[in-house]
Amino acid sequence: MCLYTFGVYLELVSGRGGSLVAKHFTRDVGKALAAADKLKAAGLRPNIVKSGPNYVVYIATADLLKLVERDGAVRRAIALYLAEKAKNGTPRQREIAVLKRNPIFSPNTFLPLRLA
Repeated sequence: MCLYTFGVYLELVSGRGGSLVAKHFTRDVGKALAAADKLKAAGLRPNIVKSGPNYVVYIATADLLKLVERDGAVRRAIALYLAEKAKNGTPRQREIAVLKRNPIFSPNTFLPLRLA
């Protein structure tokens, strides 16, 4: 499953401990429900909230970690996003990005395996 087909954005959310979420914005409630259904079909638990004129379909960190285990492209996108925020984010974003570092996002994860 590719999150990019949904036009998903990653965002660090400041809260008690901070978290990483993936969000999709749409003004059409039907499209929001359709996106949520596709995410449910992939075994994820999407949420839908109204934010101004938009509906926001989002998945939380726990579901992102499930998806990362299955999809290398998502893993790379999250690793690059966290690296960018750790380098150029606000002080709070840097703090959260460092806290969310996970061995699954290690640069060594992206190296191809060599069989002897």
